[in-house]
Amino acid sequence: MPVLKLQQSLLVPLALLFFLAACVPPTPPPSPTPWPTATATRTSTPAGAAATPRPTATPTRTPAPTPTPSVTNLLVWENLPEAQAEALATDIEAFEKEFPYYTITLRHYDSPENFMTPLMAGEAQFDVVLASPVLLGSLWNAEQIAPMPDFFSLTFLDSFASITLAGATQEDEVWGLSDTAGFHLLLFYNRDLVGTPPTNTEELAKLAKQQEGPVLGVNSYDPLWLLPWLSAHGGWLTNPAGRPTLDTPAMQQALALYLGWQQGDNSLAPLATYDEVRAQFLAGKLALVIDGEWAIGELARAANINWGVAPLPSVVEEGENLPAVPLVLARYWAVSRTASGNRALAAATFLEFVTRPERQLDRVVHFGLLPTRREALDDPLIVNDSALRLSSEQLLSGRTVPLGVNADALLNAMREPLRQALEGKLTPEEAAELMQANVEQ
Repeated sequence: MPVLKLQQSLLVPLALLFFLAACVPPTPPPSPTPWPTATATRTSTPAGAAATPRPTATPTRTPAPTPTPSVTNLLVWENLPEAQAEALATDIEAFEKEFPYYTITLRHYDSPENFMTPLMAGEAQFDVVLASPVLLGSLWNAEQIAPMPDFFSLTFLDSFASITLAGATQEDEVWGLSDTAGFHLLLFYNRDLVGTPPTNTEELAKLAKQQEGPVLGVNSYDPLWLLPWLSAHGGWLTNPAGRPTLDTPAMQQALALYLGWQQGDNSLAPLATYDEVRAQFLAGKLALVIDGEWAIGELARAANINWGVAPLPSVVEEGENLPAVPLVLARYWAVSRTASGNRALAAATFLEFVTRPERQLDRVVHFGLLPTRREALDDPLIVNDSALRLSSEQLLSGRTVPLGVNADALLNAMREPLRQALEGKLTPEEAAELMQANVEQ
């Protein structure tokens, strides 16, 4: 009997590591989904060698458990911060109590490289792993994980917000379940300086004319802050197949807009680092700042500022409103392609349990991590909190990169050309061309 049938009958229905170079300015706190700077290349079978069997929902993969099944142990890996790891351990205790024939051995890995190296050397194994986007891509490239439809119905997969699974999708298959998602940018404003935040670039320009000096803070040298305006002009980091698309008219237009904000005597945004604009915003010297969703929790702990959250302003060009769309990243639960029989059923049962909406909402309360299940995103805890509601709306309107694409590598390729363009050494056209050349090296 396939795992899906077993699950349906036995289960209740159910910043960044980007900025490592010493020369770059300070960066935001790490995202909940840090990743390494390299992704393994998807392997192919050498000529004459036996093909590695791909996971399929066959009876040999998922035999029915016996009426009195023996205890099945799962080896689960995580690389969470200490407090989140402790919360996961508590969840595992509850899981083992609810499902006494399953036990979990929980292990921690320090980095994606630290996980992949012994795995590929045959010195380590796993049943389930909580993975960053690049680690998930490395596991997929190395054919070490099984597709989620082997374990879950399409109805269950549809209970997750689609943007949160997009980064785990390749070859028309979903290869991971999103645990949390975020990393997107938002517009923060000082309520004492701005009654109504600007909804588009025209309103932003009018606000700038009404005030003396810069009005908006951005992390000038970080390409992450450029991406929403790239999408607004119809471009993105890659095409649907995952090929980098940095040297495009859309990139040139986005650069021209972004540079125009920060250049000249009457610029509406100062040329500044992340720490500088955050300090100016907290000091009441900037009415607006574009910051990451992680800033919600940090500003909530900041005294002496009456702040609010708004969506990123859209771009007005030739009478059209072009939505600004930020990058969204998630972290994912993945299952080993070797999992079969009762271990496959145990893995499916565990993932259904650990991604339940009530458990995701608990992470919102304790860690400020946005949920990925639609039911949790629609919960009053999110809807009745203006900051969380706007953050979740911006999340749902965001974009990501395909599974197997290293977003860090793409942003690194953009960083130096962006810096030179801000310093007036490159035109938008030259900067876009150099970005593409860097990523293709």
